[in-house]
Amino acid sequence: MERVGLIGLGNVGSRFAHTLLGAKYQVTVFDLDRSRVDAAVAEGAQPAECSREVGEKSDIVLLSLPGSYAVEAVMEGDDGLLSAVRQGLLIVDTGTSHPDTDRRYAAACRERGAAFIDAPITGRGPGWIFMVGGTQGEYEKARGVLEALSYKLTRIGSVGSGQVLKLANQMILAGQLSVWAETAEFTRQAGLDPGLLRDYLEFPIPEMIFGDDFQMGGHLALHYKDLGYALDVAHRAESNTPITALVREIFKAAKAGGHPSWGQPGIVTYWRRLNRPED
Repeated sequence: MERVGLIGLGNVGSRFAHTLLGAKYQVTVFDLDRSRVDAAVAEGAQPAECSREVGEKSDIVLLSLPGSYAVEAVMEGDDGLLSAVRQGLLIVDTGTSHPDTDRRYAAACRERGAAFIDAPITGRGPGWIFMVGGTQGEYEKARGVLEALSYKLTRIGSVGSGQVLKLANQMILAGQLSVWAETAEFTRQAGLDPGLLRDYLEFPIPEMIFGDDFQMGGHLALHYKDLGYALDVAHRAESNTPITALVREIFKAAKAGGHPSWGQPGIVTYWRRLNRPED
């Protein structure tokens, strides 16, 4: 069984560690937050002092990081993961990064006889869906570990293609959430209980949109970041995305007026400020 490294032990990474340890994998972990490392060690993981050490002790390394800037920070430098890249090592970016970031590190790893692939995730009721970008051989090498974590798994295409599909996923979810938030506030302003949209018309609108507590681990800011990546990819592909451009501006305004810990439903405050500026 492969030795698995895991860099990033946030909301998703900590769940990855728990699942992999339950599947009897040997797991080496690193995170800037030592308390997260200690929690994984208590479950049976091996600690590492830096990203390079994770690479040295692993056959496959999973990155569970918040974006391209974090991937670059983990890969670069004297103690970076890139300094541990060697023949046969496989690195898997499971976060949402710019496709070009993963393509750049795939090329750097290939020069050293290693591989770097993208496998961003999205959550659905039954579990995680992985979207893998890499060669068929790289996909097969990662498959056992990713199957232990996923409910749905497939190869989308070459490196970067998984990230493109994830960005499309984020565009749809952000647009859908914006319509729900706008409609909930329209219903409220027109004198009806917005809860009717969910409870009577059966739209799957998150409960948080109807309330005032938007604490959800900072996902609003992460989704805003993802929409920026999507618009950059769209620009390069000469794809017109006016709806996503507008939705990103809504996320930007909500993020600026909100709290760093807010989740995506916090965008409803954008309409509340427009409709009730005196509040």
